[in-house]
Amino acid sequence: MRSPLRLFNAWIDHQRLADRRREVEWQLGVLFKQAVRLRLTLSGGGFDRIYLAHQVDAENQILASVRMNCPGCERAPDEPDLPRIALPGEYRIHREARAYRRLASLGVAPRLIARGEYFLANHWLPWPRLSDVLRLQSDRLWDALPVVLDAIRTMHDNGVVHMDLNCGNVLVSPDFSAAVIIDFEFAPPRTMSEFDQQRFDYLRLAHNLLKPRRGRDTAFQDPARFVELFAQHVPETGVGIPAEFRAAWFERVFENEVISTGFREILGVRASQWISL
Repeated sequence: MRSPLRLFNAWIDHQRLADRRREVEWQLGVLFKQAVRLRLTLSGGGFDRIYLAHQVDAENQILASVRMNCPGCERAPDEPDLPRIALPGEYRIHREARAYRRLASLGVAPRLIARGEYFLANHWLPWPRLSDVLRLQSDRLWDALPVVLDAIRTMHDNGVVHMDLNCGNVLVSPDFSAAVIIDFEFAPPRTMSEFDQQRFDYLRLAHNLLKPRRGRDTAFQDPARFVELFAQHVPETGVGIPAEFRAAWFERVFENEVISTGFREILGVRASQWISL
């Protein structure tokens, strides 16, 4: 059930976007050679609003998913406690478009259709978010996790990191044969090595998977299996987690002894360092 405040905020943003919506509808109409209407969704979009573009005379015919900067919300709040940069609106659009261009042909991100000054449109996939899958069926963790980790490894191997890798930013196919990654709205700090950026992605995903009403119960029933799936995909580093990484960012990874020990082995973390994080 959607909270009344969330619905109200969505309605306010929708009104603010009236002029931009009409402009984007016109641009997409030219692209698709037919009248297009944008329909507001309440799905995740971080600091932006997400719309579905559909044919005016066929609402069930979805043509694209559209991310749009909202006037007055172009500047994301700073997050001094996390090692990532909250980008202003136009830069969020640029980063996401760039990621889609790199990754779509590899099958791990949606295909980019159009990009403007304050919006981008990408191919819409009727796939559920991993968060919704696990909320309804926690035991599907074992079906989804291998393809999700494979998609992340492909993303990293092609020079892209996410920096906000949670279950809501991953879509999985209904048959669990594929996964795509969305919402590339954060950038890594320039002082953070690529190695550390990648490890941050994996640890944040593990932390989110172990959230109650996600995969926590299933993972805790067979923690060795959870660790083994990560071990098969995460590159060995042998240098541990850098001091800039704080325990609070991954606290759920530490709650189960088997998982904690397993990640220490995967990442080469010394016991003393793990405790001092």
